Amino acid sequence: MNFKRIQIIFLVTFIAIDVFLLGMLQQNMYMQSENVAQGDSDTTITKEMKNDEIKFDTFSNKTDDGYYISGTQTDDLRQRMGQLFNQTPHYENHSIESEFKQPISVEKKNPEKTINNLIQDPTFVAFGNQYTYSKDLSTDQTIVYVQKGPERGIYSDEAQIRFNLNANHQIVGYTQTYLNDIRTLREKSSTISERRALIWLYQYNEIPNNTTVAWTRLVYTKLITADEDRVFIPTWVIAIRPQNSPQVQLKRINAFTGGIIKETNQQV
Repeated sequence: MNFKRIQIIFLVTFIAIDVFLLGMLQQNMYMQSENVAQGDSDTTITKEMKNDEIKFDTFSNKTDDGYYISGTQTDDLRQRMGQLFNQTPHYENHSIESEFKQPISVEKKNPEKTINNLIQDPTFVAFGNQYTYSKDLSTDQTIVYVQKGPERGIYSDEAQIRFNLNANHQIVGYTQTYLNDIRTLREKSSTISERRALIWLYQYNEIPNNTTVAWTRLVYTKLITADEDRVFIPTWVIAIRPQNSPQVQLKRINAFTGGIIKETNQQV
């Protein structure tokens, strides 16, 4: 990535961040003043949530930290296809779709035990040591690995391996995307706590009554796109499960500002 391109990324990123932060500052100031006027506290709000039949475990008040990071979408995967064996790969739109010639059996309860070894082999998948297993995003039909960012994973459909399972719990193929040159863009900054993220999500009316908070995770999700470059921020991803439903809905809170991140078409 040349110097001029880096300058452009920084300029676009910081303009977007400044606009975003201004809007969130105004919104958060309003919410904070409203909370003070009503005498709300974290304890009061969590009691309200329980009264609304919202079920959740005890969440941490500890703050964390993270970076703005960037990654570039390139054709690196296509260049590694010649190394892949026991499969038929196809490349399109920066993504590999591949079918194994022989299905690969994995444990039903702990599929990562098998895959964690296989993924280190460059003939199995490209850049496998740059991904980590995500139990949260995996299902009975798909085992998901996410690309590693500084200190935590990147939850984005542009940085994943999704292994497809058949009825016998065998891997029959996969889809892979990859971001090159992942780097930090600025100094590390503090994030809000898990508890604060949950409370603000409730105050934004994003948690319906009669639901369960299935899990929360501090990860990176995409903020903006600039040509082939992507900028990511620390994000609290909170999984909400409606009553009597096996499906979860993923909600996102900007871990720097506490602002809600609206749903996009990207898959996490």
